[in-house]
Amino acid sequence: MSKKQQDAKPLATGEFLTLAYSYAQACDRKDVELLLSTLAADAEIVMPGNIMSGHDQLAGVPSMLADMFESTQHKVFNQTVVLNSGADDGLDEESAKGETYCTASHIRLLDDGKREVEDWAIRYQDEYVKTEGRWIYTRRELLIDWVEVRPVMAFGEQFT
Repeated sequence: MSKKQQDAKPLATGEFLTLAYSYAQACDRKDVELLLSTLAADAEIVMPGNIMSGHDQLAGVPSMLADMFESTQHKVFNQTVVLNSGADDGLDEESAKGETYCTASHIRLLDDGKREVEDWAIRYQDEYVKTEGRWIYTRRELLIDWVEVRPVMAFGEQFT
């Protein structure tokens, strides 16, 4: 990372973190409008075994999550972002790359009525573009480092 990139990174970090929070919230609340507001019209999300591209396909992410899981909770952690190099080795103030750590908890209702949580340790490989004064994703690739599965209860079940 060049000295120029190191100097520029802290100025933009809050915007990128807010974007990651909004994306996570959209997934957890199954909010199509919020999700699409975080993504370029031609954005792609790359998951193990699947690639979804463009708003038409990406609008299906919330319903896909709802079909697979009773609920989800995405927790965003550390994040690094680097502005891309531009002409004359300067910084491109309109595009960037980064990595965002996340633990995504997925609750499944099992056939016997019990629940389990499936936690994914994710490192998103992100690409961004600045459009109309705000950063959005052009690409997110999920790298899943490990998965943890364990029993879980809905709140209140521990009292019955």
